[in-house]
Amino acid sequence: MTNVNRYVINGVVGLDWRSERHPVKMNRMEAMNGSQQLLMSILGSYFMGVNSVIPSSFFVSALGDFDLSETATRNAVSRAARQGFLVPSRHGRQTFYALSATAHERHQYRLKQIVDYGRESPSWDGQWTIVTFSVEEAQRNLRHQLRQHLRQLGFGLLHDGVWVVPRAVDQGALSHLLAIGVPRLTVFSGPMKTGGSPAGDPMTAFAVEEMRAKLEVFSKRAAEIVDALENDSIPPTIALRLRVEILRDWRVLGDSDPKLPGELLGEDWPLRTARGLFERVYDELAPAAEERLRRHLSNCAPELVDSIGSLSTAEVAALELADSVT
Repeated sequence: MTNVNRYVINGVVGLDWRSERHPVKMNRMEAMNGSQQLLMSILGSYFMGVNSVIPSSFFVSALGDFDLSETATRNAVSRAARQGFLVPSRHGRQTFYALSATAHERHQYRLKQIVDYGRESPSWDGQWTIVTFSVEEAQRNLRHQLRQHLRQLGFGLLHDGVWVVPRAVDQGALSHLLAIGVPRLTVFSGPMKTGGSPAGDPMTAFAVEEMRAKLEVFSKRAAEIVDALENDSIPPTIALRLRVEILRDWRVLGDSDPKLPGELLGEDWPLRTARGLFERVYDELAPAAEERLRRHLSNCAPELVDSIGSLSTAEVAALELADSVT
């Protein structure tokens, strides 16, 4: 027996699905993901390698499970087509869409990038890279560009004008830094020794405790889903939503994690626990989630029902992607 109730948090409506013993709350996916991102997440996860055309009515039906209106869904599909991810076609009065070659490549690349987060801890040779710079106020645009690039490379801000990262930075990345054109910029590399107050510790450049808290919140959430899975109390509609949600949350964690070496984080770092829970939830929700999507397809394109499928975390790890995919 299950109950579905509405709840509101900060003005956002969501669904609170509960089994008799194990509560599993879900966020409103439209608000949390964005309609187009949600659409592409489903296509990338469950239609990998599928080149057949898909009727537009499938998207309306499937995304209805995430509280998206028909208008919002059709707008998301149209945007994806304009961006070259979907190729439209018409057969009589009905519109169909197929995933483009670009979409297939990018979906595989991004899915592997997301799912592989936390699989291996980066090795460390004790080397740090330190960038110091000074930019006049008249060149603040250069300062903004440099800071953005440093963040993309994983650097953290230690002091004003001093950025650090616990690894060597390859020559190509350094060349991009220098090409920005900041005249007073110096790059050092090597082991780092600190003294004085704790504020001088290079680890203060990274939001380590904030990341720890995020991982622990994720683990608590995933453990609730595991409890429900053990009681076989998650219906297909909820399984689909939860699997999309857990992948999204893992993506957010991976994108925000500074990915520091394990030697700097300690043995109690919660990533391994979170990773184990993610794998279990993502893999065990798959059959029911696929069943739900097959039900949607059976109503509008029964010939495509057997095309639905998704990769396990182990199968994603085994993917070999072209180096040119970005």
